[in-house]
Amino acid sequence: MAGFVPALRSARAKTKDKVDYSARGKEIIGILKNYDFSDGLTPEMTVSILQDLGPTFVKLGQIASTHTDMIPVEYCDALASLRSSVAPMEAKTVHEQIEKYLGDTTDNLFASFEDEPLGSASIGQVHKATLKDGTVVAVKVRRPGVVETVAQDFALIEKIISVGDMFSDSKDTGMDLMTMVKELEETSTIELDFTNEEKNLVRFYNNNVDREGVVVPKCFSEFSNEAILTEEFASGHEVGDTAYVESLSDEERDRLGNLLADNYVAQILEDGFYHADPHAGNILLQGDGFEWIDFGMMGYVSSKQRQTLLDLITALVKRDTYHLKRCVLQIAKPRGPIDHGALLDTCERMVDEFADTDLESFDTGALLDSITGGLEDEGYDIDPFLTNLGRGLITIEGTIKALSPRVNIMECITRNINTGFDPESMERMLQAFLLKGIQGVDDLAGLPTKAVETLDMLQKSQLKLGGDFGVDPKTVKAANYLARNVVFALMAASLFLGACVLCSAGATAGNDALVGAGYAFGAVGFVLMVYIFVTIRKDGK
Repeated sequence: MAGFVPALRSARAKTKDKVDYSARGKEIIGILKNYDFSDGLTPEMTVSILQDLGPTFVKLGQIASTHTDMIPVEYCDALASLRSSVAPMEAKTVHEQIEKYLGDTTDNLFASFEDEPLGSASIGQVHKATLKDGTVVAVKVRRPGVVETVAQDFALIEKIISVGDMFSDSKDTGMDLMTMVKELEETSTIELDFTNEEKNLVRFYNNNVDREGVVVPKCFSEFSNEAILTEEFASGHEVGDTAYVESLSDEERDRLGNLLADNYVAQILEDGFYHADPHAGNILLQGDGFEWIDFGMMGYVSSKQRQTLLDLITALVKRDTYHLKRCVLQIAKPRGPIDHGALLDTCERMVDEFADTDLESFDTGALLDSITGGLEDEGYDIDPFLTNLGRGLITIEGTIKALSPRVNIMECITRNINTGFDPESMERMLQAFLLKGIQGVDDLAGLPTKAVETLDMLQKSQLKLGGDFGVDPKTVKAANYLARNVVFALMAASLFLGACVLCSAGATAGNDALVGAGYAFGAVGFVLMVYIFVTIRKDGK
């Protein structure tokens, strides 16, 4: 992809100068004249128009179908049909593309190749084939000229928007069209290069290869490049196959639903790399498990973002408004000065709305929608990772409900948190534990976090207090003495607990170094405990 994207951008830059806006504009107007808009633009008409406009606009419709935050749901549902209703390429064109990019004829490369496509999309289409060693594969072939066409059409779209902005303020509409088009262009650019999907497939395969009941097709890199992608052939029933799903027993549907939910949660919380388009057509049920397909759209979550997400859920469950407020400030950037009082009110509303909800009926997608929507209304820009993750969670929740309405992904998140302890996560857990211990000592050594935030609100006139306050100096001195001893005691306890974890991990793994480190932690903790005891006895307090 490193060489492909600059080449595409170069073609894109040249297209801006060479594209005949007048000719393409007349072509678009001619297509639009074929439709009667007297009754308005319906979702079905929108789909038909995009199909007539060509592959670029079909792709825009496909991507737009995932933007429920910008586009009405009924239009998103209609646009989703564009994933499978695109006219296929001719067999001759497919064979020419394969020979051009793989350097040999289809007959020499494959033992057999079916000309009838399995599916057709705006960028390419998929054919069933068999390798010389007998392996059945799916071959995805990119449409010829689609790279240049996409570049040309985006140049035209951006030109139209820039001219329109001269006569109107797009900010008044609450939607920055140019930003949205840039996002769609970037997404299309990535999907046009099949080496990106190849890398996604290899990584996703490695992440899931040892997970029971979860299948990911193997990629054949020697038959793949920027225009051709070859992977193991996937078979099974789509989750969207209602007749097949309803033929299964409730127990089997629940088992498969939990397996799918657990796997998706593991992708997010363990791997930090998840399938961003988990609709019912991208998951095939087979035997005792399921298989993932289509890896053009993937999501990323860093370790810090994963921890923030877990902290946010924990704050909601514990009804800790202040903790939730701190989590929010990690995922949202204020456009101006922070109104701590208003933000605290927003967090309290979130807690009231979701904290008392049973896990069985907890709507994770609604939770993220509430957070992002509420904060955007309050003047905050949300970290894109949360918006993208929210779209994925909303989609997977719908897919899981189609499989089993009794399965809830929030229950799976809670179960994953409670049972996610394994030898490989020992080091991560220990690091998190030590960091939490240090953070706790730091909080106790100074003013409590809540007090600091409250004083900040008071200083900025965001909080009103009434009454007279007076503190005896002896009380302050006693409080400081108590705080110091509490800090030391917490440090001693942390060291003892750390020693237990290290010794246990070392004994399990047969690592003497970890055991030795555990004894060292314990010794330091014991010395500190003795110091606290002697100090208290000496002072007689």
